[in-house]
Amino acid sequence: MTAADFRKLIADGVVAPSQDFGATTDLYEELINKNNLSQYYNFAASGGTAQTNYRASLFFNEANGIAKQNGREQFGGRVNINQRGLDDRLSLSVNIAATMNKANLLGGGGGDFEQAIQRNPTAPIYNPDGSFFETQGYNNYNPLSRLAHRISERNQQTFSGDALLSLKLIKGLTASTFVSYVRDNYNDRYYRSRKDWDQRPNSDYQGMAYASKSNLVYWSKTLESTLNYTRDIGTDHTITALAGYSYQYETTEAFNVNNNGFTTDGFLDWNLGAGSAIQNTTLPRPGMGSNKVDNTLIAFFGRVNYSFSDRYFLTAILRREGSSRFGANHKWGNFPAVSAGWVISEEAFMQDISLINQLKLRVGYGVTGNQGIPNYQSIVTLGTGGVYPQNGVYYQTYGPVRNPNPNLRWEQKAEWNFGLDFAILNNRVSGSIDVYNRTTKDLLYNYNAQQPSFVRDQIYTNVGSIRNSGVELQLSAIPVQNKNFQWNVDFTGNTQKNKLTQLSNDVFKANWLEFYGLPSPGALGNAFRLEEGGAVGNFYGKRFAGFTEDGKWQFYKADGSKAPANEMNNDDLVVIGNGVPKLQLALNNRFTYKNFDLTVFFRGKFMYDILNTKELYFGNKNWLPNNLLKSAITTHNALNDAPQYSDYYLEKGDFVKLDNLTIGYSFHFNTKLIRNMRLYITGRNLATFTGYSGIDPELQDTGFETGVDGRGFYPRTKSMAIGLTVGF
Repeated sequence: MTAADFRKLIADGVVAPSQDFGATTDLYEELINKNNLSQYYNFAASGGTAQTNYRASLFFNEANGIAKQNGREQFGGRVNINQRGLDDRLSLSVNIAATMNKANLLGGGGGDFEQAIQRNPTAPIYNPDGSFFETQGYNNYNPLSRLAHRISERNQQTFSGDALLSLKLIKGLTASTFVSYVRDNYNDRYYRSRKDWDQRPNSDYQGMAYASKSNLVYWSKTLESTLNYTRDIGTDHTITALAGYSYQYETTEAFNVNNNGFTTDGFLDWNLGAGSAIQNTTLPRPGMGSNKVDNTLIAFFGRVNYSFSDRYFLTAILRREGSSRFGANHKWGNFPAVSAGWVISEEAFMQDISLINQLKLRVGYGVTGNQGIPNYQSIVTLGTGGVYPQNGVYYQTYGPVRNPNPNLRWEQKAEWNFGLDFAILNNRVSGSIDVYNRTTKDLLYNYNAQQPSFVRDQIYTNVGSIRNSGVELQLSAIPVQNKNFQWNVDFTGNTQKNKLTQLSNDVFKANWLEFYGLPSPGALGNAFRLEEGGAVGNFYGKRFAGFTEDGKWQFYKADGSKAPANEMNNDDLVVIGNGVPKLQLALNNRFTYKNFDLTVFFRGKFMYDILNTKELYFGNKNWLPNNLLKSAITTHNALNDAPQYSDYYLEKGDFVKLDNLTIGYSFHFNTKLIRNMRLYITGRNLATFTGYSGIDPELQDTGFETGVDGRGFYPRTKSMAIGLTVGF
């Protein structure tokens, strides 16, 4: 609400007169960076001879976010060199890239824009003496004060290099070795000055400053060697075979330290030892920490392809992979795949059908593995406990922080796929349709463990399976094509459904799993429940039955009767919606007329629900004297009760977005100095067509917590870019 709306509530006696602080503030507007112009420059050069060619590029990017104190500067380069020798039997390709990035991470936090919604709009930004005005309401702070009195920066350097060496040993047989190295390093600095509200004299920090530093180094190295054999047998048969070995090792090292008790801001975070908290035990304790994790992934693999007369195709693949993340009994997994194809359009009986240019039928079955869990989940690891005194000396204690599981193994996804590729009307219309059925078993999850016999209360294990099925469609067409004008259309669409077929086994049992605990105030519980026979993304809660005359909630009980919130129990809760989109569509149109080109790209998601937590919290007059959404006194004016989670706050999320609109013009010069030049203007995220009342219906739609529109109010942006591409 605006300051005028808020003052009307004061005049109506809804809010106490003491809550009028005399100003008119649009905090949302104050947090927006009006000078958010971003720049990107790229220069590339290439050349070479018959045996050697190269390409080198440099770039600079200044990206300024929509929020104040949120942006980055980065620059970098890439070099690619290709060399051939030994009468073209030997080839070497080398790529080297480096990027330097300096980012301001202070602004743009979701909490800042949440303050813009809930902070009293009559509260000024500054006191008369120029200091920042702080409100004392629940969960309140002045975000402009934080932007002025804090530092949060990251300096990051990323390097990658790879090389591929191939040698033709004999006719049809090629040996290749690929190596790569990636290193990512960043240093973070953070500082809260003595003037920061959190450091005020009556806080735990007693008016003194706080500083911290952290750094992280990630690096990985990869080696992959293959033998590739190709042989033609007569004119109809072709066989290719590949055998290989892959090794990948990656590690992450991290360190952090913090201190407080700085009586001057002169050092900022560059003299951590100057903080007195090391000696002053009345201040919050300083801290430090470090860790290192690593993992290894090894694979042996083979593939055989067979084709007959370019009509019939057969492929068989086998991978044997071992991961250090799994238990001693199951580090290795076997993952086979087989597929076949039939080019029907090459058959003799199709040659007289001029309408069809291509028609290919495909079928495949394959198993893949997933190792996407944290490191060391299968073994006992140690952590620190308390300290104990002995002869006047305090000794640190250690103990297990994780249950071992030597039977922790690969999660496996088995999938059947049936596909059809086609092209008709002289290839003016082409596309494909795929139907798949996917079963994921041995799901990796952190389950509750019984104590005893387990030492800790949770354990990573393999329990459960999920079935997914769906249809994917891709179409491309050229509706119009003549000398000066061409219209290309590309359409993609997919639909899917899922079902949890198993959740428990003989050892680890669960009736259900729940996700996304709703934030305070109020003990509102979890938003999602996943149970056997149910779908991923099911919202589980109360069914809204109306309001009483005095504005209190009523919900439906299991027997169909109505009851207030305090009479509801677990037996009354049901599936009230689902946050996973069942249908996704995209449509791209490209028009070219002489030197002009126009691209228009739409996409959309359909058949899913959104939990609007912004309305749940800020659309409720119970949030007063904090500020509210205007819907609290319009749409939800009948409500006069504490927040409750129910289907009252579920909305349809269907939307269509104009995601990209680009207009370009290509110049043609009759000169050797400039090969080509194109000027273009691009707009992104230009329009959204939806019935959803929130900021943006496009939310996270993977994982177990899909379809929740959280309380953050970070603005969705429309961007415009002007670009010029020149070739010399």
